[in-house]
Amino acid sequence: MFKAGDSIVHPVRGAGIVVRVEERQWRGRSALYYRIRLLGQQGVTLMVPTDVAETLGLRRAIPRSRLKQVWRVLRADPERLPANHKERYQLLRERLHAGNVFQVAGVVRDMAWRQEREGRLTTVGRRIYEEGITLLAGEIAATQGVDVADAETQVTARLGESLSPAPAALC
Repeated sequence: MFKAGDSIVHPVRGAGIVVRVEERQWRGRSALYYRIRLLGQQGVTLMVPTDVAETLGLRRAIPRSRLKQVWRVLRADPERLPANHKERYQLLRERLHAGNVFQVAGVVRDMAWRQEREGRLTTVGRRIYEEGITLLAGEIAATQGVDVADAETQVTARLGESLSPAPAALC
């Protein structure tokens, strides 16, 4: 069970801070809920029933000691992605919402390499890339206790350091 002040990550909505655990009435039943303030989304809170939090994939933000692994993923060579755009985007969305920060970092890296190689991304590709940056920066912000914009700057700087022309067979 999480407590007030814990940095958490929702696999779809991103990083946040548990504001409090509160009892609420819904459909005539009383239940405990986490009230979560989402990072980087001014005034947005999320209510998650405590009894389904684990099923939803709610988890603690990674510890600082694992940030080096995130940076390594961003610096690694891109993975080969399906040539078919529908298959590629489905795979990338699944990775984004799997609830694993290293998969999110991999999506961001792969899309950054793709953009570098092709000069631009499709509209869907751009959305996936931006969502990945948002999710990753939110978790890094939660881990480091910094502003999301600062975390995003760190992510883009790490990507910029590692990008170089990708071989045509990749991505």
